[in-house]
Amino acid sequence: MTNFVHCRGCGHQIHETAPTCPRCGAPQTLAGQGPATAQAPLSGGPSPYGSIPWFRQRWALVCMFLVFPPAAVVIAWSGEIYYLVGTTIKTFPKSAKIIMTVITALLLIALAGDDEAFQGFAGMTLIGGAVGLSIRK
Repeated sequence: MTNFVHCRGCGHQIHETAPTCPRCGAPQTLAGQGPATAQAPLSGGPSPYGSIPWFRQRWALVCMFLVFPPAAVVIAWSGEIYYLVGTTIKTFPKSAKIIMTVITALLLIALAGDDEAFQGFAGMTLIGGAVGLSIRK
């Protein structure tokens, strides 16, 4: 069985025996440690996400989605977005990225138009999407 883990630098999925990430070149093991494991229980470190960059974590994506949705969509499609379920790190499925993209397109179309009711609907859809992302299990 082939096991994959997430890169310590960029979050890309790589084979568990890879010494470095083929995408970003980040070393995958620290001195005195074995290879990292994906979906493993987390140790009590300063951050429950370990070495996953802040912009790849759910809380950052939700904040970006509320402030500037196009940036959140670009970050979501450029790599994996991670969230915690108990003590396990999981990734967002492609369907969540598609929903974010559709909501962002709806918002941009509404902002280009003059209909205030449609703009209000698009804004409420954006807020609903952010709430949905934040409570996703």
